[in-house]
Amino acid sequence: MIRRRQLGRFVLGAGILAALLASGCRTGSQDDGAASVRLINAVPDAGGLDVSVDGKRVWSREQFHSSTGYKNVSAGTYPVQIDAEGPGTTLLTKLLVLGKKQRYTLLALGQARRGGAPARVQVLPEEAKIALPPGKAALRLINAAPGTAAVDLVVNTIVGLKSVGYGRRSAPLLLASGHYTVQLAVPGAALMLGGPVSLDLAPGQSYTLIAMGRTSNQSLSLEVYPDK
Repeated sequence: MIRRRQLGRFVLGAGILAALLASGCRTGSQDDGAASVRLINAVPDAGGLDVSVDGKRVWSREQFHSSTGYKNVSAGTYPVQIDAEGPGTTLLTKLLVLGKKQRYTLLALGQARRGGAPARVQVLPEEAKIALPPGKAALRLINAAPGTAAVDLVVNTIVGLKSVGYGRRSAPLLLASGHYTVQLAVPGAALMLGGPVSLDLAPGQSYTLIAMGRTSNQSLSLEVYPDK
């Protein structure tokens, strides 16, 4: 199944902001050199994700498919831990270094239970905002679906992005703004993994599409997150 998703709650919301302020950190805007961070939960069996900063629980139970949206935080170094629901399932413990005017996606992917690709969090630095020609939009695909070695992205009837491996992010695909149908396919084959889904691309906007879920139980979906 392929679905369109809207932005969810901010993981770097009131709780995390309070923790950052308590530890002497500040929120900011990109005008003053702040970094931008978002978290996306692509782990199908982890339940919610919990986020701690400086050992303090600042957010709980961000669900599968959800995105926090970007939040501006002053550049600096932050000790961050991300745990799946239940004891003993830590996906990330590290010092997260945020550069000035840089954007980052924290992508939780894999499976929390044994028997598949182990769950983890990838820290994906992003390029500076893509300079798009007039009337153009950009798509990038991340393959976060356990059990899929690689996938193609079919745009209308043409393969637009080829063989995006598990845990990898594609280069941007530039398209004229307008209406499209997209779906996932097995690389080099006519076998579709799901879809199609409709997209309305706005000029000057970039989008991240994430393949998540599992083919084994027909829960594979394609989620769409505006990069803003």
